[in-house]
Amino acid sequence: AMPPRENSYDVTSNYFSVYFSGIDCYGSISARSRSDVNILAIVNMSSGKILLVNTPRDYYVPLPVSGGACDKLTHAGIYGVNCSIGAMESLYGVDVDYFVRMNFSGFESIIDTMGGIDVYSEYTFTVDPIKTYQAGYNHLTGLEALAFVRERHAFPDGDNQRGKNQMEVIKAMVTKLCSKDFLYNYSDILSQLSGTYQTDMPASVIYDIVSYQLGNDINWQIETYSVTGSGSYEYTYSVPGTALYVMLPNQTSIDGAKSRISSVLAE
Repeated sequence: AMPPRENSYDVTSNYFSVYFSGIDCYGSISARSRSDVNILAIVNMSSGKILLVNTPRDYYVPLPVSGGACDKLTHAGIYGVNCSIGAMESLYGVDVDYFVRMNFSGFESIIDTMGGIDVYSEYTFTVDPIKTYQAGYNHLTGLEALAFVRERHAFPDGDNQRGKNQMEVIKAMVTKLCSKDFLYNYSDILSQLSGTYQTDMPASVIYDIVSYQLGNDINWQIETYSVTGSGSYEYTYSVPGTALYVMLPNQTSIDGAKSRISSVLAE
């Protein structure tokens, strides 16, 4: 087992990072499962900048438990959320302060409880039987947002476009979470959502962030970045003996992510 994480400093005077993990199932959030969505948010409270970095689920990386052997990033979730966090920390050379983990049913509930979100789509495409999404902004329910973030076959750039769409949904959620209506009622809303997500962010930190946002009315600037790679078939740590489809990391794109992270932290 990996050691518990220590989280104690004043985020509002500084910056912090959050790892968003989306697991590929309905039902209990406590189930160990592959992590299909892996997005790192770097938040600079004083500059009002947020950087979202998307890492494809098939990224071929060493895991903290694997003794240097590589595996798909999604398989890290099988060993628990701290294993996914450790893989992200190694890949980007950053400390991850907190995580938020949710599955499909939790994701739907959160968006419906927020009254839906306005999400930007680069393309017009249809997911039968749920919705046709227009290029531009779309107001989406939880179910429609879930179909939006799961779709990849509609796009020439498949999984990479799906990663971009997932970051657009996080942008839309951040915008909604920062609205006065939400912030004034945040504790009621969080209690309605109990059991739909997991986080190790203490209640006191959430309170500090909400108070800071209400006191300063920050207009967040959200930037997104995706690392890329090339498809290959390789042996993995968790499924020995069978070559699986993986994405070999493109080091230039990882360096690009690291330099964006450094500049957001430095602002």
